Amino acid sequence: MSAAPKKVSEYLEELERDVEGKPDQVREGIEIYVGLWRKALQKGVVSETDEVPAALAKVEERGGLYKAAED
Repeated sequence: MSAAPKKVSEYLEELERDVEGKPDQVREGIEIYVGLWRKALQKGVVSETDEVPAALAKVEERGGLYKAAED
């Protein structure tokens, strides 16, 4: 039995929690990545309740995370 896919909100919260203790460069990369996801959320490209695989498909339809965050 496999675990249910995470929701976008859970995924981002987990990433933000796990940033502690990481090297500066890794922490900065994670913060940028989470920031792009948050912009995609604000723009309505994805929803916090979307499961991550579905959200990734929506992001890919827009040409990737950078494009989804800037549209």
